Amino acid sequence: MRRIISLVAAASAAAGTTSFSALGAITTSPTPAAASSGIVQTWSVPIADGSAVIAGSSPVVATLDGGGPAAVVGDGAGHIYALHLSDGSEVAGWPSGDGIAVESAPSTSGGNVFVGEGFVGTPLTGGYAAYNSSGTRIWFSQPPGGGSVGDVAGMAVANLQGQTDVVSGSLSQYSGAYNAANGASLAGWPFLNADSDFTTPAVADLYSNGGQEVIEGGDSTQPTPIFNDQFGQPYLNGGHVRIIAANGSPVCEYNVRQVVQGSPVVGQFLPGGGVGIAAGTGSYYPNAPYSGTNQVLGLDNHCNLVWASPVLNGDTNSSPILTDALGNGTLQVAQGTNFNNDLQGSVYLLNGANGQVIWQTPLLGGIEGSLASVDLGNGYQDIIAATSGGLEILDGHSGAVVWTALNGTLAFQNTPLVTADPNGTVGITVAGYNGSGSAVYHYEVVGDPGSRVAEAGSWPMFHHDPQLTGDAGTPPPKPVNIRVNCTAPAVPNGYRMAASDGGIFNFGNLPFCGSTGGIALAQPVVGMADTPSGGGYWLVASDGGIFDFGDAHFYGSTGGVPLVRPVVGMAATPDGGGYWLVASDGGIFAFGDAVFHGSIA
Repeated sequence: MRRIISLVAAASAAAGTTSFSALGAITTSPTPAAASSGIVQTWSVPIADGSAVIAGSSPVVATLDGGGPAAVVGDGAGHIYALHLSDGSEVAGWPSGDGIAVESAPSTSGGNVFVGEGFVGTPLTGGYAAYNSSGTRIWFSQPPGGGSVGDVAGMAVANLQGQTDVVSGSLSQYSGAYNAANGASLAGWPFLNADSDFTTPAVADLYSNGGQEVIEGGDSTQPTPIFNDQFGQPYLNGGHVRIIAANGSPVCEYNVRQVVQGSPVVGQFLPGGGVGIAAGTGSYYPNAPYSGTNQVLGLDNHCNLVWASPVLNGDTNSSPILTDALGNGTLQVAQGTNFNNDLQGSVYLLNGANGQVIWQTPLLGGIEGSLASVDLGNGYQDIIAATSGGLEILDGHSGAVVWTALNGTLAFQNTPLVTADPNGTVGITVAGYNGSGSAVYHYEVVGDPGSRVAEAGSWPMFHHDPQLTGDAGTPPPKPVNIRVNCTAPAVPNGYRMAASDGGIFNFGNLPFCGSTGGIALAQPVVGMADTPSGGGYWLVASDGGIFDFGDAHFYGSTGGVPLVRPVVGMAATPDGGGYWLVASDGGIFAFGDAVFHGSIA
């Protein structure tokens, strides 16, 4: 199943060919865009890219040279621009690009820029690319299997397997994860989605265990005959939100009978500050037998649906944001909509605890990208919306429109960029298009210190940050396990039982030495083994992760190894110097002084 959209909406020019073009002259404007707003346009740069304009690519901030931070954004002609925030001048070596359309937001880390390249209209072209600070391409990779290899989703930067990595979906059936330095595919990846993925994945430490998980949305098409996905669920017409472990193994998924094309975001917005995942759906399946059409979903970190918003007034396939628009120290969910061929839309502010509407405001046009937020001096986050009809700022408390610009001048299908500018103020950068091509505009908020951009509850750009993590913050890592001093009995006599959360029940004279019962685990506990003395024990999770207590020693695990089938149990050697793990297919893993004698796998 493919969602085909127009590269340029109604405001764009007729189709034409474009060469690798130079930027137009930088125009400065000291005149306030709105007399009462204190927001001043400082520069603008026209880009003569014809009809292959800046559309789905959202600008992000990166420091690539000694000229200070720059806005980085791509266009449909395959150019990637880098413009200094101070004056709009080009960073040396840029524009760059492969000549393959860039409809995704770039991501940045360590001076490198990562982009998904491709366009839904030409899905057989594209892939994943990385460029250094001078604009030189350092690697390029594609999903396996041939066919649709393009990527219209951003590449989120993560630390999945001990180094800086990048992860993204694609128009193919796969999501890929790569070493950011050289483009090498990570162990256990790619992940088979079995349909297109238009969403930029979020990456976050969902379980406060010091690792990172990948959270992605996606589409699903019902095959004939029906068969199951990697989570054991049937592929039906609709979509899903999935959590994938760092090693590429499935953790959990939530399926809905409508596409999920709003890039998921993560933060502590559920009741009691619980970690949640928010994602928007769409309206691809017009007769979906579920109310998931044009909603926002609020899930917990185990893929359970906590709430679904009321049906909103248009497509919710833009990414939601998490922001403290009420200034009360909690996170709300803000969602843009679009309808009437993307010419109309609204912003909704939703209660993060239950998904109910707090306020709703009609806009100049539709939202195809996402929103941003910044505190403009009232102690709460205001919402910035770039629409098909222009640029607007909404008061976070009430939803009232407090400022507009570029009405009818530029159309946008992406997200504004909010920055701490070199002169110490808040900056706002937008990149859009009209009948002449593209343009980038930069504004400064007079008197507002740039430090407000990093306030708690802010959302300054697409998917939150230059790494596109989509992560508004999760609780800090907890100890791997909870240990209690215990003494082995003189003569062991009793038994222990372990629950799936790692809680321990001890009977007879066997002591309690600790548990994982108070910790959110990435995978459930499926087995345990006692030490010969009775003064300790091991727990094993379904991914082969080991938790040791008392006089039990750690000898190794399969926690970072992609498994064909999950681990279902374990046994210790007679002297306690090792253990075996067994998978559901009969595969055996031996550690310590445990000897491998064969398996039925």
